[in-house]
Amino acid sequence: MIEPSAPPLFPGHPAPGSVERRRFRALARSAPWLTNSLRLKFHVPELFAAPDSGLIGELDMIIRQREAIAVRDETDRLVYQKEFFTADRGRDYVAASLSSWQLPASLTSPVYTDEHLILRRPEIAGFGELLPLDFLATMLDPYELAGTEPASLELAFDHPTFIHELVETTFNGRKVLAAVLTQGYSYKAFNPEFQLVPPGSHTLIMLDRVTGVCVKRQVLTNGTADDDLELQIIAHNEYYIDSLFTSPAPTLTDVRAPIPWELRND
Repeated sequence: MIEPSAPPLFPGHPAPGSVERRRFRALARSAPWLTNSLRLKFHVPELFAAPDSGLIGELDMIIRQREAIAVRDETDRLVYQKEFFTADRGRDYVAASLSSWQLPASLTSPVYTDEHLILRRPEIAGFGELLPLDFLATMLDPYELAGTEPASLELAFDHPTFIHELVETTFNGRKVLAAVLTQGYSYKAFNPEFQLVPPGSHTLIMLDRVTGVCVKRQVLTNGTADDDLELQIIAHNEYYIDSLFTSPAPTLTDVRAPIPWELRND
């Protein structure tokens, strides 16, 4: 496979060794096990925006596990809200599909590395239709960069991505692992409509060291400004009450009070 050429993004840093590459791939698999909730701020480029629903420009999002989300715009207006914790769990739900049998990450038993990152990842419950924008699922859980388990040592070039550069740095005041990647032969995008690492391009990916979330994606070759995405992590593992994700119940009229009647002189 002929890789597109690109100048070094981090000159002066040595080529990443096998230990550093394994750590990056393990972190890419680990996001669902590292946090219970997230609060994020991000800008939605026009390429990914949904203007009719208000999902454009600067947004503030809170998400609890993979069951509830609320999004507000820069004026603090609620533009999206959804939750699954009140969903029916009856017999019809359990029999509906294979996904209804999958467990949340907290109830599974993955294989961990010595750094308590994920070496082998089990099948877990996905986001379903929780998220309003296609790119969010991949940014919040970037396991497609590494696959669900390590590549076989018996097969050449079996990793989903080639890691050309890798450094530990900071982004928005948080420690990240920053890597320049290209697609490998076995790359499988979680969402075919949005690939973290587009084919034929060098792409800068930054993974937050604490949460495993992809906080920056920049296509370095054959890309435009609209291809770039950034997530700013404001908080993680905070407690969010149910009412943040549900619409308020309609208020009842007090029938004991007299109802005024307005008379008009037409």
